[in-house]
Amino acid sequence: MDKNNKNYKIRQVNCPTGFNWSNFKAELKAVWESNVKDWKIEFAYPVSFIRQLISPIVFLLPFLIYGLVLVGGEYSENLALLVGTGDVVAFIFTGYMLMGFIGTAVWAMGFSIRRERWFGTLEAIYVTPTSRLGQVLGMALHSTIHQIFATIIQLIVIYLTFGLALKIQGVLPALGIFALMMLALYGFGIVISALGLILKEGWVVSDSLYSIMMILSPVAYPLMVLPTIAQQASALFPTAPALIGMRSFLIEGYQAEAFGNVFAHLLILGAAWILFGILVFRITDGYVRKRGMLTKF
Repeated sequence: MDKNNKNYKIRQVNCPTGFNWSNFKAELKAVWESNVKDWKIEFAYPVSFIRQLISPIVFLLPFLIYGLVLVGGEYSENLALLVGTGDVVAFIFTGYMLMGFIGTAVWAMGFSIRRERWFGTLEAIYVTPTSRLGQVLGMALHSTIHQIFATIIQLIVIYLTFGLALKIQGVLPALGIFALMMLALYGFGIVISALGLILKEGWVVSDSLYSIMMILSPVAYPLMVLPTIAQQASALFPTAPALIGMRSFLIEGYQAEAFGNVFAHLLILGAAWILFGILVFRITDGYVRKRGMLTKF
C-alpha cells in the first residue's frame, strides 16, 4: 500500500499470536530493546550514573566499619564459634553484595511500569504487540547488569582497602547459586510490579517487603541468631539459602547454617516464584485494563 494513501495509517496489522519460536525471539528482542532504552536514559545523566555506581560502596562502608569497631579487628571469635569463620570483612562483604540484587527485584522490577508512567510512555508500551511483562524483564536485565558492575567496583575497593580472602575455586559454584537466586528474585519482582499496577503508593509495599527480606537474609549476622520462626520464614525467600550456599564455597572454614541442598532448594523456589509471579501479573494486568485503571496512576 502506498504510504501516501489515506488508509495507510489506519490499515489493519496482523500480529502473530501463540507460543512459537518466532514469537519467542520477538519477545526476547523486546526485552533487549527495553534494556537498551534504560541504558540510554542512564547515560543521558552521567552524574547520576556515576553516583549509582559508587553509592553501593558508600552504603557498604558503615557495615564494615561498625563490624570492625565492635569486634576490635578483622577477626571475631564469636562469629567463628557460630559459623566456623571469624573473617568479618569476607562475611559482611559477601552478605552486603546481595543487597543490591534484592533491590533489583524489589525496586527496579517493581517500579518498571511505574517509571514508564512517569516518563509518559506507558500508553505507548501498552498498545504495542508485545507482552507487558517484557518491559519488566527488560528492566530486570538492565538492573542486574548495572548491579554486577557496582559489585565489581565494591570488590576492588574492599580488596585494596581491607583485604579480602575468598576461595577462587569456589567462584563457579557460587555463580551457579547466584543464577538460581536471581531466577527466584525475578519472580518475586514480577509480583511486586503487578502490585504496582494497582497501588498508587506502591513504594510502601516495596519498602516493607525489602525490609522484611533484609531482616530474614543473614547479611551482616548469622541466620541462627534470629528467632526460630524467622529462620523458618527465611526459607521462603531465595536470599538466605543463596547467601549461606555462596559463603560455603567462598569463605574458608565457613559452616553452612541450614537449608541442606541449596541448589535444589533454590531451583524449587525459582520455579515457584516465577510461575506465581507470571500468574499474578497476568491476572492483575487484565484486571487493570478492563477497569481502565491505568489512568489512575
